[in-house]
Parts: sequence; C-alpha cells; structure tokens
Amino acid sequence: MYIIWTISGILFLVWEMKKTNPIKLSLASSCMFCAIFAYKMPENAVYQPIVFLGLFLLFSLLIKTIFKKERKEIAKEKMLKDYIGKIATVKKDIGKTLSIDGIGQIDFNNQIWSAKSIDDKEIKAGAKVEIVSKENKIMNVKVINNAKD
Repeated sequence: MYIIWTISGILFLVWEMKKTNPIKLSLASSCMFCAIFAYKMPENAVYQPIVFLGLFLLFSLLIKTIFKKERKEIAKEKMLKDYIGKIATVKKDIGKTLSIDGIGQIDFNNQIWSAKSIDDKEIKAGAKVEIVSKENKIMNVKVINNAKD
C-alpha cells in the first residue's frame, strides 16, 4: 500500500510544480507521510485514510499560514521602493556600523524595520533619518537632524 501512497505523493508534487498551491503541497506531503506510515505499519491499512486526512488538515493549516506570511513579506518588499528617500523615526538606537551590534530599528508608516547607519554614526532613538537603500531586510539610513553622537 505504501507504493500507492508514494506514487500519489509524487504525482501531487509534479502537479504542484506547475503552479504553487498550498492545497496541492498539502496533498503531496500527506501522501508522503502516509507512505511512511504504510511502510512501517502495513497491518494498519484501515487507519491510513484517517492518517491521511489528519495530516492533510494539519499541513493545510501550516502551509497556508506560511504562504500568507510570505505574501505579506513580498508586499512589504514591494512597498520598499516607496520608502527610499522618505523620513523615518529611530525606535531603537542604531550603533556604529563597524561595531558588532550596529543594527537598530526604525519606524516608517507604523512598520518596524531593522536599520543601520550608512555614515558610521550612532543614532539615538527619536531621531529622524532618511532611508537611503536596503540590504536584505536591513534599511540603510542617514541622519537628517542633529542626532546625538
């Protein structure tokens, strides 16, 4: 029976590769785990569909949550282009970039971003900064008012 679950899982994976979909990924994952269950406990064939349904529900919830989080991150990244040149407020002190912990936090439009100074200055919380660029998920900023050094 484990061969049927394995083949089903592979077919769902191939189908899923054409266009990513949380449901197809959940089906493929559930089939693969059911194949392991069927291989380890072949005498429990009656429970395999129950295990499949339980795993499908679990994977559906988990994968949909991950996809939703990814979509939010992508939307946040797309909005980044609108941030360059804009003013933000430092929420957590930004240290010198050459130090080990030079990363601070800024607030822009009620969103918190990690940030570091491009001109190697310490920037205290409350200071206004301009967003210059981004590296991965860290904003590069420069002081626009007289921040305390």
